[in-house]
Amino acid sequence: MQRYGSGISIIPAGERWKKQQTLRPAIEDLVGAGAVIHALEGSRSPEAETAASAFAAFRENLPSVICASGSGKELIGRGFEEDVRLAAALDASDCVPMLKLKDGAYRSSRESGVVEV
Repeated sequence: MQRYGSGISIIPAGERWKKQQTLRPAIEDLVGAGAVIHALEGSRSPEAETAASAFAAFRENLPSVICASGSGKELIGRGFEEDVRLAAALDASDCVPMLKLKDGAYRSSRESGVVEV
């Protein structure tokens, strides 16, 4: 199995509001990062533990929570309700996207040769 190191960073990015150019933390990013962290073994920073706890708190109700979030309501209002619901689906994919620096495009782990565990 190929290994890439002993530590990883998972960064819930949020989004930048266009008018004010201010950062809006996004609950879907926090909970999404928490879902990944929750599934991993090893020690966690306080920030990682917070994200994992947020995921655990909302795990049973992810679609409702994400649809009720600021970003969810905004996207639903623009006609993207099904996209929001798909984004809130837990364990819906078995691939891991990897940024390939060669062409700057995301590829599935099957294409990149990463061994899934």
